[in-house]
Amino acid sequence: MQKYTFAFVSNSPEIGETLKLYSNPATEEVIVRLATMEEAIPVAQELLDKGVDVILCGGGTGNLLAQTLGQPVIRISKTHIDILRALIKAHPYGDNIGLTTFGKPIDGIEVFEKLLSIKIRQIVFCTTEELVSGISDAVEDGVRCVVGDAICEHIIAPLGGSSIVTIPSKEEILQALREARAIAATRRQERKDVVQIRTILETIKEGVIAVDKEGCVQILNQMAADILGFSDVDRNLRSHTGKPLPHVIQGTGLLSVLKTGMPEIDQVRRVGSAKIVITSLPVIINGKTEGVVATFREAAKIQDIDRKLREKLYVAGFVARYTIDHFKGESARVRQLLEKARKYAQTPAAILIEGETGTGKEILAQGIHNLSERKHNPFIAINCSALPESLLESELFGYEEGAFTGAKRGGRIGLFELANEGSIFLDEIADIPPSLQMRLLRVLEQKEIMRIGGERIVPVDVRVISSSYKNLSEESRCGRFRLDLYFRLAMLKLRVPPLRERMDDVPLLARELLMRLSSGTKQITPAMMKKLKEYDWPGNIRELDSLINRYVVLLGTAKHDDGLLTDLLGELRSEGTTPTPNMSPRDSSEKSLKQHLEEYERMLIEATLNECQLSKKRAARKLGISVNTLWRKLN
Repeated sequence: MQKYTFAFVSNSPEIGETLKLYSNPATEEVIVRLATMEEAIPVAQELLDKGVDVILCGGGTGNLLAQTLGQPVIRISKTHIDILRALIKAHPYGDNIGLTTFGKPIDGIEVFEKLLSIKIRQIVFCTTEELVSGISDAVEDGVRCVVGDAICEHIIAPLGGSSIVTIPSKEEILQALREARAIAATRRQERKDVVQIRTILETIKEGVIAVDKEGCVQILNQMAADILGFSDVDRNLRSHTGKPLPHVIQGTGLLSVLKTGMPEIDQVRRVGSAKIVITSLPVIINGKTEGVVATFREAAKIQDIDRKLREKLYVAGFVARYTIDHFKGESARVRQLLEKARKYAQTPAAILIEGETGTGKEILAQGIHNLSERKHNPFIAINCSALPESLLESELFGYEEGAFTGAKRGGRIGLFELANEGSIFLDEIADIPPSLQMRLLRVLEQKEIMRIGGERIVPVDVRVISSSYKNLSEESRCGRFRLDLYFRLAMLKLRVPPLRERMDDVPLLARELLMRLSSGTKQITPAMMKKLKEYDWPGNIRELDSLINRYVVLLGTAKHDDGLLTDLLGELRSEGTTPTPNMSPRDSSEKSLKQHLEEYERMLIEATLNECQLSKKRAARKLGISVNTLWRKLN
């Protein structure tokens, strides 16, 4: 093991020699550097810069260095017994003795006065000038001997007095050496860790910046300097450490995250001449933001990687971009929905997600996939109402070469095969043609498909998540959807509430959209937020997104404009759109009066439950029915 290097910095050569005497030559080398208090700080710093592991010191110099340099300094303590020994040696010089002490008086000295029948004058000092003045005053008052550090002899000798140096005991010196070894070992390990971390940071192909709570740079890797285009003069990364963010980096938004404590994920920013994609996360300790860590890459390189990845994903499968956390909401309805979704994600069963258009059904589906055991496998989505029957069939199941005119040479793999071991999301499943419903049922029951024009059965392991804005149960009862397929698809069911049933989430959603569209530079006043909560939002979150988009575009350079938002809301109301719970005009004409009444009754019950914050007892009382009746009508 490489020896530790310790340096004793003080004005007491006696203590330095004693320290060397008690040190262990096998484990450490001790250097003695004599210096006054004023000289000690630069001398100690120079030694540390040259690789000395720990500074040892005593007396006033030790106190000063410990306060200034911190952990690398070990102060060799002087006990009351050490002071008593020195006072006994000073006793022959008279019964009026001076005792120097750094910063504050020493407690319990009156005991020594009684024990030795002497008078002790404490000389408190913080600088050499104060020490000289204190000793001079003491000599004028009759003190002929001073107990303290070696410097006292140089001060009192010209005044005709004597001094006794207080030497720490062997045990105190050995204890200081033990502490020094422990700190030296820790500092060496820390330096090793820093080198390893620095090496890791330099191998990362992303820029990395970390700042502390004061906004001063703690970490800055070379990739960050290259991306941000630091000049050659600025490329010395150490020169930035511990200093405020350079001007070129302030556009990254780190200081904003430091102020708000809110993370910023994948934000596109222009910093100097570079366009970057940056993620900034607050470092939160005990509930307080203590710093920010950011990683970023050049947008052009990300776009190049994304292009290559998309080319491969068409063959290897698709990925879900959203997690369950992207489904925003804090209302009781949303919390219950997400709690169910998290539980359903842990099962392989098919899930049916019902809800109006624009409520976020696909985001929920992707979130479920990313919570499941299949998250590292493909997630493929298809809108069943967007394709004609013949094209939808070939997309879902694939086809063999020559299966029909225009078929691709070699055939084509279907989406169910592409999604093998992953998930497939069948959006608007209610619109799937009857001829395909039987084929889909076979996939769910037998877990196998056959390509169009093929003769070979292909086994598939796919988790099916479907969605519908229509009431699929009602569609099945009316004969427009196979009842057996409905039961297969709806082994687990989720209903995404429309925005009008979760109005408490409107402010949260509006703020999220504003942050995404304007990076927090635009606002909506509390008065206008209240008006947003008074609108029914028949287009749900998609309509709210459209409104916020128009608002941000028309604001220009302004921060907020209540009049503009009022006008935009007025335009929405003038369009005359009304919420339609899972039915179209065609659906309405085909339903009986009884069905309409049952549907309206359910809407009224759900609205009342929402008003009563999902309390079934309060809702039943308000509707004038029993809780059991309420349960029965809901189920």
